Amino acid sequence: MLGTDVAPTGLTGCFHNTVPALTPLPPGTVQAMRDLPPLQQVHDRAQEALPAFQQVELGGEATAPVPPGPLRLAAWNLERCLYPEAAAAALRRHGVSLALLSEMDHGLHRTGQRHTTRDVAGLLGHRYGYALEFLELAVMPAPIVFPGNAVDNRLGFHGNGFSTALPVREPVVIRLPREADWYIAPKGGQRRIGNRMAVAATFTHEGRDFIGCAVHLESATDFAGRARQMAFLLDELELVAHGLPIVIGGDLNTGVEGEGALDDPRELLFADAIARGYDWSACNLARPTTRRSTWSEGAGTRQLDWFCTRGFRASAPEVVPALAEDGTVLTDHELILVSLDFA
Repeated sequence: MLGTDVAPTGLTGCFHNTVPALTPLPPGTVQAMRDLPPLQQVHDRAQEALPAFQQVELGGEATAPVPPGPLRLAAWNLERCLYPEAAAAALRRHGVSLALLSEMDHGLHRTGQRHTTRDVAGLLGHRYGYALEFLELAVMPAPIVFPGNAVDNRLGFHGNGFSTALPVREPVVIRLPREADWYIAPKGGQRRIGNRMAVAATFTHEGRDFIGCAVHLESATDFAGRARQMAFLLDELELVAHGLPIVIGGDLNTGVEGEGALDDPRELLFADAIARGYDWSACNLARPTTRRSTWSEGAGTRQLDWFCTRGFRASAPEVVPALAEDGTVLTDHELILVSLDFA
C-alpha cells in the first residue's frame, strides 16, 4: 500500500496525444534506469521524461463486420497475453466487436517480444488502441519457447488497450493517482516505472457515439485506494464524454469474495459510480473471475473484473472460462462479456 515515502499522485491526468507507435526509449535508457537509486523523485523524473507515458498508440484496420443490434463487448485481463492467437479465437467465438484489454505486453522477453494488443486486433480484423501502464525494468523468463527471443526486453512496455471492429477516434490515456510502490521496494522484485491507468476513446455503433474505457486499478492497495482511483477516472471521463453514454470495463482488483455480489459496502467505488448514474447490476454476474494460470495462483474466489455503464441497457452478461479450445489456461482472469443497447 501507499507509504509515507511515496508521492500522493505521480504522473496523473488525461493525455490526448495520439501516435502511430509509442515512442521507444533511446538505446541504453533501460539499463541506465536500472542503475538509478530507488527514490520516488528519481522515478517521477524518469517517468515524466518518457513521452510514451503520455501517448496513445492507434493503429490497425477494421475489416471485421459488426453485427446489427446490441453491441457485444468483452473486458479481459490477459495477464501479459502469452497466447494472442488463442485469446483472439476466444473473442471471435463470442462475437465481440469491442474488447477492453488489460495487462498487455509489448516488447518483453517473457512474451516473445510481441506487440500483443496489435497481434490480437490483427487476428480479429480490428483496429486497436494501446497505452503504457508500466515500463518493466526487470526481465522475466518466458514460460514457453519463442524462436529468436532476445535475452533482454526489446521495449519493456506493459499496458492496457482495446481491439475493435467499430469506428474509433479521439483516444486518450488517463493516468490514475499512484496508490502503491512499484519502484522503490516492489513486491516480487518487479521493479517498474509508471502507474495505473485507463484507455478511453469515442466509438460509433449504428450511427451513435459512446465512450468505451479499459481500466486496471491498483492491486497493491486497499478499498480507499481503489475508490480514489475510480473517482479520479470518473471525473476525467466526464470531461471526455460531453454527455455521451459510457461503458467502463476492466480489472478493478476488488475484494468481493465467495460467489460474488453486485456490490460490497467496503468497496466504495460501487456506491460512488451509482451516485453518478452508473449501473453495475445489469451488466455483471455475481461470480468469481480468477483462476490459476501459468504465472499466477489466482485470487481464489474474488470477483475482480467488472463492467459499469451509463446511458445503456445491458443484457446477457457472461463469465467465460479463460481457456483455449485445447484446454490451455490463457490467463488468471476469466473473460467477461455483456451486450449493450443505447438507452
